[in-house]
Amino acid sequence: MTAATAASGAPAAPRPPAAAHAHAAGSAEDEAQHRAQDLVGVPLSEIERTTAENAARIQRETGARPGKARLRASADADPGVSGRWSPVVNTPVVPVFTAVLPNGKVLIWDSVGDNAAESYPVHDFTRAMVWNPADDTHKRVDLQGTNLFCAGFAHLTNGNILVAGGNANAQLAGTVRTYVFNWQTETWTRGNDMASARWYPSVTEMANGEEVIIGGGPATAEVYQTNGAIRQLTNFTKYSARIYPFMISRPDTQLALFGPYNPGYTITTAGNAAITGTANRDTITRDYGSFSTYDIGKTLVVGGGSITEDGVAKRATKTAVIVNTNTGLNPAVTTTGSMSAGRRQHNATVLADGSVLVTGGMTSAAVNMGVDLNAAVTTAELWNPVTGQWTVLSAADRIRQYHSTAALLPDGRVMTGGGGICGVCMTAGYLEKNIEYFSPPYLFKSDGSGAPADRPAITAAPASIGIGAAFTVTSPQAASIGKVGLVALADVTHSVDQGQRYIPLKFTVSGTTLTVTGPPTGGVAPPGHYMLFVTDTAGVPSVARMVQVAKAPTPLMSPLKNSTGKCVDIPSSALAARTYLQAYTCNNTKAQALTRFTDNTLRVFGMCADVPNSNFATGQRIWQYGCNGTGAQTWQFRTDGTVRPVRNTALCLAAASTANAAQVRIVTCTGAALQKWTW
Repeated sequence: MTAATAASGAPAAPRPPAAAHAHAAGSAEDEAQHRAQDLVGVPLSEIERTTAENAARIQRETGARPGKARLRASADADPGVSGRWSPVVNTPVVPVFTAVLPNGKVLIWDSVGDNAAESYPVHDFTRAMVWNPADDTHKRVDLQGTNLFCAGFAHLTNGNILVAGGNANAQLAGTVRTYVFNWQTETWTRGNDMASARWYPSVTEMANGEEVIIGGGPATAEVYQTNGAIRQLTNFTKYSARIYPFMISRPDTQLALFGPYNPGYTITTAGNAAITGTANRDTITRDYGSFSTYDIGKTLVVGGGSITEDGVAKRATKTAVIVNTNTGLNPAVTTTGSMSAGRRQHNATVLADGSVLVTGGMTSAAVNMGVDLNAAVTTAELWNPVTGQWTVLSAADRIRQYHSTAALLPDGRVMTGGGGICGVCMTAGYLEKNIEYFSPPYLFKSDGSGAPADRPAITAAPASIGIGAAFTVTSPQAASIGKVGLVALADVTHSVDQGQRYIPLKFTVSGTTLTVTGPPTGGVAPPGHYMLFVTDTAGVPSVARMVQVAKAPTPLMSPLKNSTGKCVDIPSSALAARTYLQAYTCNNTKAQALTRFTDNTLRVFGMCADVPNSNFATGQRIWQYGCNGTGAQTWQFRTDGTVRPVRNTALCLAAASTANAAQVRIVTCTGAALQKWTW
C-alpha cells in the first residue's frame, strides 16, 4: 500500500459488531478500513515526511500548526486548582506503546523504522526506546525480526514486559510471536509462539503470575504460563474482535472482561478455563473508551462509542460507569458522574491518590473514528471517587487522539505523548512525535501561590511485600498520612492500560512508622512491581518507592492436596452451587485450582467451600456455594496440615477414602493422613 492510497480516504475504526456476533472479527470492509487507518505497510520515514509536508502546507494556509491545541490555560492560572502542563519534549519514537519499568524509566515503541522504502511491506523491525523522564534522555532498543505494532503487552512478575502478537505484513495479518523485554539488561528475547496470530489483543496478569491473552483475531484465548509455555483456553471462545478488550484480574482471582462490547464475562483461567458469569455492562458499545481500576475490585469505565447524546448523533459519550467485581460472579454496574464533554481516543489514568485523570480524545465520530482535530478535547478532567464528580483542569499544548498514550510516573506526574500514524493523520498533518508531562493539582500548594506542595516522604520501605502480610514504612510525616496505596505499572496503548490499578492498603501509625497490611489477595495485586505511595491528609502524595508484591504464602489458584496424594476437586468442573466436593487424583485442572483468601474462605469458580446449612456434625459433606460471609464458609489452616471449620475446630476436612471420587467431608480430628493437607 502506498502513501497515496493510505491517505486518500477517511478510514474508520471497525463498526460495532452485530449483537449476534458481539465479539467476532469485523467484515472484510472493516478490516480494509482498519488497515488503511494504521497505514500498514508504509514505512515511518514516509509517514513522517508526508505528514510534515502536509502540516507545513496547512500551517501556511491557516496559520495554525495541526495538532496544537487551540485552548490553553492562562499563564497565571492556579496550578493548585488546575494542574500544570510542561513544555513539549520531542522524542525519536512516537509514544504509541508505553510501559513504565521498575526503575522508573519507560519502554516506548511504535512501528517499522527508517529502512529503505523498497524493503516494505516486510515487517522485520520495530523502532523502540527506553525513555528516562528524570532528564528526558533516551536509549534506542530497536527490535530486529518483527513489527510489534498493534501487539498486546503486560508486565511479568519479575518486571519484564511480555509482548504478544503484532503486525506481520501489509495484509493486516497478526503474528504468533511473543517477545520479552528485560528491563534490567534492556534487551529483547523471543518467547514461545502462540497457537494463533493476533493483532490488537490485550494481555492481563493473573494471581498466579500467568498472563491471559484475549482478542486480536482468534476466538480462543491463550495463557502465557510462568514457565514460558503457552496453553489454549479452549473453554473461552467469546472474544475475537480486533480491538483491545477491557479486562482485569478480579479480587477472587478470576478474570473480568467488561468491554468495549457487551456482554462481559467472568472467567476462571486455570486449566482450559470456564466462564462462570455473563452480564451486560451498559447499553453503550464503548469502542475506544478507556478504563481505570481505582479501588479493590472497582473499575471506572469512561467515554468511548459513537451514539446519539444530547440530541447530537455520532457523539462520543461523556458518561461513565463503575464495574464492581466484589459483588459476585456477575459484576454490579452503577452510574457515576459524567465528564463535561464526551471523549473517545482518550486515556484514563489512575493517579497516586486513587483519583482518575482523563486526558486527550475527541468529542465526535461523525468525521472520523480515530482523528478529528476540529473535535479535539485538550483539557484534562479529574474524577473524584468519593464524590463521583469531575473537575475540568488545564489544557495540554498538543492534541492527543488516535495512537496516543498516558502513564503515571513514580514522581506523581502523568506522561502523555503520541498521536498520528494513520491515513487521515497524514492528510491532516497530524503526527505527535513528542511528550508532555502533566502535574496534577495535588503537586502544588492550595494557597494560590503556584508553589510546589510540601510532599510527605518515604525514607524506608521493604523491597518486597506479601499478600495479607504486615510490613513497615518509615516517613517523617507519618502522623499526617491519610492514605497508603499501591499503583501497578502502566502498559498502555489505544486508550487501554492493560496493567494499571490503585490498591488502598490498611495501616496504623506509631511515631514515624506506618505498619501496613499487604493486599488481601493475589487477584487484587497479581505478583510483580508496584509504586508505593503515601498521601497526606491534605491530599499530597509522596514520590513512590518501588516494591515487589510476591505470590501469597499459600499459593493461589493451586490444588489442596492430602498426604495420600489426592486433591480437593469439583466433579466434572461443575459450575453449579450445591455441587459436593470430592477427592481425586491431582491433575492440575481448573477443577482443582482453589484460592485461599485472607478472609479464611476457600474458593473455586468464584464460590466458597461451605458446610451445608451450618451443620457442623461429623460426617457432613462439603459443597460449593455462593460466598456469603457466614461462619459456614470460614476455615482455619493450621500448621499441622489440618483444615478446620472456624465454628467447630474439633472437626477436620477429610477425604472419606483414598479412592477417586471419595467424598470430602468434616469429621472428628484424629491426625489421620486423610485429614492432612498441603498447598
